[in-house]
Formats: sequence, structure tokens, C-alpha cells
Amino acid sequence: MFAPRRPICHAAARQIVQLRRGVLAPSSSASRVVCTASSDCPHSSRTHSTTPPLKYASLANHPCHAATSFSASLPYSHPQHAPPAYAPAFQQPQQVPPLQQHHHQQQQQTTEAQTFYRRELPSNLHSFTSKAGRALFKECVAAGHAEIYFSLSGNFTMQSEPAFCGLGSLAMVLNALTVDPGRRWKGVWRWYSDDMLECTHTPREQIREKGMTFAELACLARCNGLRVVAKRADQVSREQFLKDLARVSASEDTHMVVSFSRKTLGQTGDGHFSPIGAYHPDKNQVLVLDTARFKYPSYFCDADLLYDAMQPIDNETGLPRGYFLLTKGEAKPLALCRISVSDLQQQRHDWHRIAQLFSCDLPSAFRLFHHHHHPSDDPINVRTAIPSVLIHILSSLPTSLPFLISLQPPGVDLASATQALANHHATDIITLLENTRSIPLYSHVRDALAHPDLANAFPSSSSQPSPPLSAAEQREVTTALATIFILAAPRELFVALPRHLRVAFEDLRARHALTPLLAGEVDRIGEQLEVLFNSYCNKCNGKGC
Repeated sequence: MFAPRRPICHAAARQIVQLRRGVLAPSSSASRVVCTASSDCPHSSRTHSTTPPLKYASLANHPCHAATSFSASLPYSHPQHAPPAYAPAFQQPQQVPPLQQHHHQQQQQTTEAQTFYRRELPSNLHSFTSKAGRALFKECVAAGHAEIYFSLSGNFTMQSEPAFCGLGSLAMVLNALTVDPGRRWKGVWRWYSDDMLECTHTPREQIREKGMTFAELACLARCNGLRVVAKRADQVSREQFLKDLARVSASEDTHMVVSFSRKTLGQTGDGHFSPIGAYHPDKNQVLVLDTARFKYPSYFCDADLLYDAMQPIDNETGLPRGYFLLTKGEAKPLALCRISVSDLQQQRHDWHRIAQLFSCDLPSAFRLFHHHHHPSDDPINVRTAIPSVLIHILSSLPTSLPFLISLQPPGVDLASATQALANHHATDIITLLENTRSIPLYSHVRDALAHPDLANAFPSSSSQPSPPLSAAEQREVTTALATIFILAAPRELFVALPRHLRVAFEDLRARHALTPLLAGEVDRIGEQLEVLFNSYCNKCNGKGC
């Protein structure tokens, strides 16, 4: 049995027969036969396709290669296949004009020239991962001069910004020495990263642009609880440097960070900070753990050459570079006091004035002090003159920045990490204020602040401990902070005073008479003030004040 054929429109059938007999001339529409019957034809709504002989139709016009599927137009179901893509028998490849091609190559070369994927180490340096570097390191380990490497390698991180070599080196050492920052890094974790380190006197934006100086890194290290021994290259011999290398590399709790010029080593760039990871005394090779891994790998360098690289003058400070010996200190990383920070532009202007005030104006005024007060060696007259000196100092401060020292609040991060830390911090602040009230200088500062010129000079600070203090308690806090400021003021401020007054202030400011908690805060603030004064004073005509 054969299945009955499907009915077909008579007009369409007639056209197909004519096509096969060659009666109907081929045309552009010959490949599509459309039913032209009247609307009452049962097949009037269908469109039929047929295939003309190849001598009348090209492959391009074949319905199988048309834009719409041939089988989709059939009046019955038919498996559908993706039509193959036919290309002309011969196609000339597209030619790029020579001028346009040259421009494209030149643009690509320019783009590549503006970016870098690392640098090649100079031939006098041995990559840590090279065959020579691995051999040197194995010998260092066998000789016991790579002990410090393991704590550093377990906390090795790459600096997050091209100018953050100092911050990256310091963050690595802080984590290697297991210093708790006392504040949150991310999530619930307290950890050091270079982007959370910042000096009071050097904003992070400025460090990102210019980097850090030798003194700024020493100050920042102390502010984060490290004991720092800073050695300038012009103040230490080559032999002492080699002895420090041997001692540090064999230690587990003392780290060395070197500040040197890359140019001396044959590298590109100039000033750079990096920790030391190992030392080979026999071959005089030192392992530099370069924090700029995107530029150079860690490498072994001749120790004498590294010493020479610390000698060039830093254009920013006019002084040579050097190295630091860093150990974990007893001071808490989170300071109890801080130098007040206001609007950045206003702060820079005020600190320039304060630097000139402390380095030039006040010492000049103190040289004439005895002409006005005629103090003698009588203890009574000296006791009377001390508040006068303090009034002169405190009343000379700019009105826009009268409150130089403020208490460091626990902060949201510290309090949210654990309430115990916040409570401990508040307890330390209370202890600090009590320690300050117990020293003799406190009473002299209190008498000075009672003077009419200073009665309203120091407004209350928003960073005082909670709950809110009464007016009397606030006055005690103000007096304590002013006392800490006088304790931390640079020694040069008082050298121009008459001898007996100078001796009296030396006794009042003696560190041995302070409790460890108070002495630590005074040292911390004192170092920041010293860096500030040096930074701004050195900018006065390029010759200091």
C-alpha cells in the first residue's frame, strides 16, 4: 500500500510541468512557486517551493541556501538542518593600507612601552629563586644566618602601591613580630596591611605620591609599638653594619629594614625600603626581600655594595639613608594620645607656623626673658618664672589649632572587634591622666592655664572619654594634655632660657620621673613633633629657620 499523495494546487502543478519541459523561462521567481488560486482554493494560503534544474538556477538562488529555511516552507514536516556556509571559489584577502598598518603597529609599540612586566635584575645581583640564590640561601641556613627569614616569609606581602615600600616593609615586620594592631583590618580580624598605616604628619595620599622619609618611617614604627634603633649611614661604620647584619640574621626577634638607593645597585628608580632576610658572612652576601615584587624579585646582594647604597643624599631631606633595627616594644600599638588633626590645608599652614614658632620665635624671645623678669637663683623666683614661660609658650600657639594634643578614642573598629579592648583602652586613659596629675609640672601648667590670657584658649575636645565630663573634669583633662605637650616639646625650645630656668625645666621634664605608661606616650608624641618641626622647618628657604 502506498500512502495517498497530498493534493496540490493545479496552477502550481502546471507551472512545475512547464518548467521541466523547458516551456516556462527561468526567472528570479522561478525557484518559488506561489499559489495564485482564488481564496476559495483549499491550498491558497500555502507557499510551495521547488527546485529548478541547475542549468536554470545557481546555488546562490537555491532555496536550501536562502535566508529562510527551505524545509520550513514545506506543507509537511521535514527535518531541519543548518545550511552550510558557501564561500566564493576565490576571495582576495583584505589588504590593510600600509599607512594604517604602520600606525597600528606604532600604537601597539607605544602602549607596550608605557607599561612594564617586571625588570631584569642586574648581573651583580642573584635572584633568590635562581640556582645561585638557592645555593646561597641553603648555606645561610646551615650557618644559622637565616633565622629571621622564616617569620618574614610567613608574612611576606607585596606593597599595594608603587610608593608604599616603607609601609609594606613595616607591615611585614609588624606581622612577623606578632604585634596586635588593636584595631580591625577586615571582618573581625585585627591585622596589619600597608594601607592602614599612616603618620599623623604625613597623610596616606602624600605617601602614595612621594613615599616616606627615613625619619617618618622611624616615627611610624614607634607609633605602632616597635622599639626602633635608627642608624644613618654617615653615623655608622661599614664594620658595624656587617656586625648588625650577622646579629639580626641569626636572631628570631630583631628585624632590619634598609633604606637605600636603587641606583647604586644598578637598578632603576632611587629611594627604596626593604627588609633583610638572610646573610652569608663568608661570601658577604645579604638577602634583600624586595616588597616591590612587581618590579624586582628578592635577591642576594654584596653587603658592601648595600652599605654604599645607603650613602647617597636623599633630595627630600638632604641627609643620607640608613637602616633600622626593629624589635617588639612594650608600648601599646594604639596610642592613648595623638596630635590633633584638623583640615589638611589649614593644618599644613599651622604646622609651618608652629615650626617657625618653636625653632625661631620662642627661642629668640627667651633670650631676652631675663631682661624682663630678672629671675635669680632664688627658688621662689624660679618657681614664679616657670608659669610665665609656660604662658608665653601656650599663648603663642595659633588660634586655629590651639588644642595640639588630644586623647585617642577607642574608635568604632576597636570597640566592635571586642568590647574588652575598648574597656582596657578607656582604663589606660584614666591611668594616664592620673599619672600626669601626679607629676610636679602639672601644677605649673595648671597655674599657667588660670591666667586670663589662657582661660578660654583651649576648647573642649570631641575625643574625650565618655560619659561626658563636667566642666571641672574637662579642665583637668585639658591641663593634663597641655602638660604632656610641654613634656614632649623639643629640647631646643628651652635652651635659650637663663641657665637656672633651663635646669629647672630639665628637672620637670625628666623621663626617669615618669611612669612607663606616661613616658611611652610622651616619647611617642615627642617623636611626631620632632618630625613635624624638622619637615616644616627645613622648607624655610631650603636652609631651615
